[in-house]
This record gives sequence, structure tokens and C-alpha cells, in this order.
Amino acid sequence: MYRTVFTPTETNKMIPLDIPQEWYGRSIELILLPLDLPQAILPKMVITTTNKFKKIPSRYLFGTRKFKFSRDEANDYE
Repeated sequence: MYRTVFTPTETNKMIPLDIPQEWYGRSIELILLPLDLPQAILPKMVITTTNKFKKIPSRYLFGTRKFKFSRDEANDYE
């Protein structure tokens, strides 16, 4: 990932950008947005989907205090 912050002026409208050599020949994505843009501008879909989640009923909850995870046991493929 490559990130740079640039403040354009009337005389300096071009964005100085050095593309790393290992990216040559690859597709890259360039996104430009002002840093002072309010964060409240979100798609309505994101705002409405967060209201769909409800509290999990207690009958589905269980304690994990004594739970121990063994990575070797979990990755044992027999």
C-alpha cells in the first residue's frame, strides 16, 4: 500500500506520485478524497443495516473462561 497526503494549490495542481517498480504492469487503484470531508457522509444502506442486529438471547450464550485453544490440535489433519 502506498499513501501520500498532498495539498493542491492553484499553481501546483499536479499530484507528485512515484509508482514502485514492482507495481509496473499491474492494475492499481487510485482513490482521491479530501481529508476534511465529514465522516457522517455514509451510504444509507450502511446506516440501516446496523439497526437490524438485536441482542443475542441468553440461552445461546455460554462461558468461555475455562476454554483453552490448542493451535496444534486444531491443525491436526488425520
